[in-house]
Amino acid sequence: MKLSDFDFRIWDNGIFRYPIKINNDIVDINLDIGVNAEIELFTGLYDKNGKKIYEGDILEYTRWCEQYMEDAEHSETIYEIVCFDIRGGLYSKLLNGECGWFFEHFMNNKNNTIEEMSIIGNIHENKELLK
Repeated sequence: MKLSDFDFRIWDNGIFRYPIKINNDIVDINLDIGVNAEIELFTGLYDKNGKKIYEGDILEYTRWCEQYMEDAEHSETIYEIVCFDIRGGLYSKLLNGECGWFFEHFMNNKNNTIEEMSIIGNIHENKELLK
């Protein structure tokens, strides 16, 4: 990701706030945010619908058992949460806390789009998905 692609959103007490940009320059953002606001970074990646993937997004995809490729009876739906750690960088985890497969899907892709995954919500507005 180039610096010009840097983007973020702010979750502030039930409202997502995004910076207003013109020609990749941030020209306005409402900085009247609460002390508990969370900044979530754009990953530089897009889901299969072309939506930007941010930290805190919940992704859904279908994983097939390798010996039964493309057989719907031998597949499972996977949900992952996109995470960021200042020490370790970008990663994902499954809803049960285990390490996710987010980067496994991206590694062979050249256009920053993860064609198998779609954003189905985020950790703030869709807490029911975390159960």
